[in-house]
Amino acid sequence: HQSNNMTETFKTEPETKEIAVVKTQATKALTAAQELEIKSPEQMTLATILLSKMKTVAKMIKERKETITRPLMEALNSSRDLFKPIEANLADAERVVKGKMLDYQQVIDAENEKKRLALAKKVETGYMKPETAVAKMEKIEDAPTTVQGSVGAITFRNVKKVRLAELGTLGGADLEYLAKTGLIEWSSSARMEALKGMKVPGAEVYEEKVVASRST
Repeated sequence: HQSNNMTETFKTEPETKEIAVVKTQATKALTAAQELEIKSPEQMTLATILLSKMKTVAKMIKERKETITRPLMEALNSSRDLFKPIEANLADAERVVKGKMLDYQQVIDAENEKKRLALAKKVETGYMKPETAVAKMEKIEDAPTTVQGSVGAITFRNVKKVRLAELGTLGGADLEYLAKTGLIEWSSSARMEALKGMKVPGAEVYEEKVVASRST
């Protein structure tokens, strides 16, 4: 009932007499301001009085507006507080699932790397012919980069990220360079420049595999 009451209040308030009064006063203030001419001390005094009246009307508008917006904001904050832990649980659940997917990918990648190294070792020792090793390597199945479910699909992709060193670990020349280029604050611009290929002392660009999911 509270929500419905607030909705009705929001709909009907603009039609109340009090709102109509301040609306009229604001319109009159605008007209007076547009017609105002200041060419004498007396007119300057009148302008001062006009501004004072505007301040009074502005205060009335603010107070009336807040009687409408305050309960709405309180309801909004209450709704956010209600859903925040629910959304956090869902975000954690998604993070856990994606983490396990990435763990599985890493296991497959590691196993395949061992197989390839073992085949290469056999070639080096003369235990296996190169063409035989190549044929076996071609049969090694890499971990899938996309997975399609009965509903939804996921894609594994590598994204470039930037790892920044602590400024205290950098030498004087590096710090001087960063100061000259405006990147000394380790701001987002420093990360962007590094991602673009610019050499930024103390910045290491690396790739990280992530899971992108979509619903179908």
